[in-house]
Amino acid sequence: PNNKRKRMSKIKGKEKAHPYSRKARQISRAMNKEALLSKAKIDRVNSAMSRGQKIVWFRDRINEDDLKAQKTWTLMEMRSLLDEYLQRNDEDMDELKTKREETRGLSPKEELFVQVVETERKEAKLAGLDVPDLNNGLVVKTLRIWDGDVNSITTIKLVKCKPTDADNEAISADPKVQAIAQATGMVVG
Repeated sequence: PNNKRKRMSKIKGKEKAHPYSRKARQISRAMNKEALLSKAKIDRVNSAMSRGQKIVWFRDRINEDDLKAQKTWTLMEMRSLLDEYLQRNDEDMDELKTKREETRGLSPKEELFVQVVETERKEAKLAGLDVPDLNNGLVVKTLRIWDGDVNSITTIKLVKCKPTDADNEAISADPKVQAIAQATGMVVG
């Protein structure tokens, strides 16, 4: 029926409930529901934070002095920026690799860092990463003035982009493919 209490705060007399009573089942359902909602909220926040960190990196990179005057980026320039993004942790990875060889293993935190970096690279190579659409001047302008608020990430249009490699460079060097990518706003390759 529609008379189920869905929150613990709405259940009355929960202290006096017998372990096998209907009230106990009601309390159990409410606790499970609250646990499920809190887990979903934590997952959403973590996802938004990781997406936000990526966009902040791109914002900071395009606001550096050498790229400040540029209004839009071509497909190849976006790919080279993505390559820079993926290589941002290379020094730390090399340091951890030498540490792993010299001493016993890595701490759990360092293992997690290595796993995150490897997963990110694998995802970029297979499916591509969501990056700000730097082909669009309006998106670039929005990104430059973005204050870093996680809630306003939706105002920045993202596109899937793969890093450069030998196979993709030959395909994307074709001017027709680049023209189609520019016209449709889709990243090809």
